[in-house]
Amino acid sequence: MGEIVSGTSTAKSCDADRPVRRPLWRVAVLVIALLLIGEQFPFSYFPMYSSFDPEADYYYVADPTGQPYACVEIFGTSTANVKKMYRARLRELVGQRGAWENDATDAERRAVGAAMLDYLRALGARSGRQVPTDLVVLKRVILQRDDDGTITRRELNIAEG
Repeated sequence: MGEIVSGTSTAKSCDADRPVRRPLWRVAVLVIALLLIGEQFPFSYFPMYSSFDPEADYYYVADPTGQPYACVEIFGTSTANVKKMYRARLRELVGQRGAWENDATDAERRAVGAAMLDYLRALGARSGRQVPTDLVVLKRVILQRDDDGTITRRELNIAEG
């Protein structure tokens, strides 16, 4: 007569209608595609990691004795942003006379540095932070790797204010 359909047989028939998941199949297709594409941008071309410059620098704000200030807590911005803002302003200044950033004079660097220190103080005060009122120094540290692998560190005072 009639067949009795149990819950399990109904579940099996529903499972048959759903597509089978094969995540490893997708990975295999992706790997093969990337191997065929090769070193083509934007898939695996990372020029920023292909080589390292023999010179790097960073900037920070310090007290007159050279003790660094915590820029985020005091001025409301990071030292990475200090470097970006300083360099952008320096490029703008030297660009007016058709020069490059590396060709900036010490006087131009000092002028931009002093303006940066004023800006940082104003930025910190605007956000309600306790900004130092005494002398602060904008410093640049240059790290250089020589041909023999020796790393040297030079610290320069850009501006005081």
